[in-house]
Amino acid sequence: MQIRSLKGFTLTELLISVLIVAVLGSLALPSYFQYVQESRRSEAQQKMLQIAAILERIYSRNGGYPDSGIFPISQTADGYDFVYEHKNKHDDSGETNSLEFSLSAKPKAGGPQATDKCGTLTLNHQGIKGPVDNDCW
Repeated sequence: MQIRSLKGFTLTELLISVLIVAVLGSLALPSYFQYVQESRRSEAQQKMLQIAAILERIYSRNGGYPDSGIFPISQTADGYDFVYEHKNKHDDSGETNSLEFSLSAKPKAGGPQATDKCGTLTLNHQGIKGPVDNDCW
């Protein structure tokens, strides 16, 4: 009787392969999730800059920024809620002009950006961005 050699993988080879894939996966997944968070943050920043550009056009036409109730923010970004606030200034003639605004993008509680290291993103009428950490903007 002739003995045939069977071709295939041994259990040890299979376990080593599974171990290698598991180690590579455990190293790659955190980097991937960080990349996805940075991508969502970048999208929110882009939306904030678009909103600021619209507000500046309104300011140049009307001499002030709109009230929060008149200017609802319809922009959305995955994982963020946007908030627009304006501040009124009274001039010497008693007129009220809205000369300052601030935008903020707050991570939604329990959302995909809730654990983002940058937290709430802000932008004001002077172009000052927060948080000031270089990795956030």
